[in-house]
Amino acid sequence: MAKRKNEFDEFMKDVEKESAAAGETAAFEAYGEHFRLATQVIRLRKERNWTQQQLAKASGVQQSEISRIERGQANPTFRTLQQIAQSVKKTIGFVDAVPSPRAGARRQATTA
Repeated sequence: MAKRKNEFDEFMKDVEKESAAAGETAAFEAYGEHFRLATQVIRLRKERNWTQQQLAKASGVQQSEISRIERGQANPTFRTLQQIAQSVKKTIGFVDAVPSPRAGARRQATTA
């Protein structure tokens, strides 16, 4: 898991650098916000070494819906998110806004 997480983090750093070089930092930030939920679900699933099918079985959410969430193509209901959260022993809650990467801080997905 640590190797994959590092590879993903390195990829995102490269994308961020390329975006900054092209003057597209706002677009990169919007991209990050759009995929924050997807990133959280992927990381929670991979921390358990689960496949999408295993998460589907544990949560009662169809695998196809989990796939759409992980690709950032779904608008899941609160109930769907709650089922996923419960299956990985997490809760859903509001989090404080994260400072902009321009301020020197890195955005990270957070879960309660």
